[in-house]
Amino acid sequence: MRSLWTGASGAGLLGSLLLWSWCAQADIYRYHDVNGMAHYTDNQKYVVKSLPANRQEHSFNRDGVLIRVLEKADGHYFFALNRLTAAVELTFRFSQQHNVIIPEQMQQVLTLPATEEVFVGKLSAQAAGDWRYHYNFAYGGEAIAPSQPDTSTRQHARLASLPAGFSSDKGARSYFPAHHDLASPIVGRYRIAQGFNGDYSHNKRSNRYALDIAVPVGTPLYATRDGVVVAAVDSHVGGGLEPKYRGKSNHLRLRHADGTMTLYAHLQTGSLRVRKGDRVKVGQRVAASGDTGYSSGPHLHLALQIDKAGHRESIPFTLQGSQPTAGLWLQGTAWGDE
Repeated sequence: MRSLWTGASGAGLLGSLLLWSWCAQADIYRYHDVNGMAHYTDNQKYVVKSLPANRQEHSFNRDGVLIRVLEKADGHYFFALNRLTAAVELTFRFSQQHNVIIPEQMQQVLTLPATEEVFVGKLSAQAAGDWRYHYNFAYGGEAIAPSQPDTSTRQHARLASLPAGFSSDKGARSYFPAHHDLASPIVGRYRIAQGFNGDYSHNKRSNRYALDIAVPVGTPLYATRDGVVVAAVDSHVGGGLEPKYRGKSNHLRLRHADGTMTLYAHLQTGSLRVRKGDRVKVGQRVAASGDTGYSSGPHLHLALQIDKAGHRESIPFTLQGSQPTAGLWLQGTAWGDE
């Protein structure tokens, strides 16, 4: 292993830049916030949120500052994106260091300019052999909650300059060979009730890029890609928003050849047509939608996930060639496998 890094408060793996093809072959950048949440965008400049008048910006925007790490043969290049309309102070904290050189400026409090992404430093191996580290970060400033830095030395982040010969991000190796397009899980017309980054419940690592599709209980569901069943549960009964229903969702998980997994959740009790270990083909009927587990009403929860250092992380996908959006009505393909 060459490097290892974790999110704030042990929230999980903080990874390298992901560049993969999305719709019009745009580059997709992968960032992490102070909670270890992954954010994907085809634009390095996020839409900037206005500072709230009550001066509680930090509590409103845990993703006000995002960190991107680009792995190259000569080291790991750190970029910091300040989404806020005020300059902030950024503090890195490194632990579990082994055979790694951490530049002096990254051990200081760095001032980030407003609404800008800047290069903040490169970590590299001190000598031949394996090298690794863990890190987390915090940010603060006059307009937001203080970060309580553990050093009084400060430096403007713009003083760090990229080494000579640094190549464009566009030359970086893609994390995935192509963007992920899923076939329709449902035959007929259906509506996306909650989309990516949904405020109601799509705000965790495992479901940030998930869809809730509003369909009646008993609606037939079909495999969106070829895969192997790695989990199949349909024995739970009942659903609702009471705590007792948490973790009681009937679900199906298919692992695909590229290592990604499709999750179908809130399935109807006793509706599974496949079991663990079965191989399924795209368009094969696999289950029926339901309202089991922690659910606000009948729907299908659909997500594409990857395993990342012991955690499941959802990733963006297109559905029938289109970027899925809340409120959108789609027409599913008639599979004709009955």
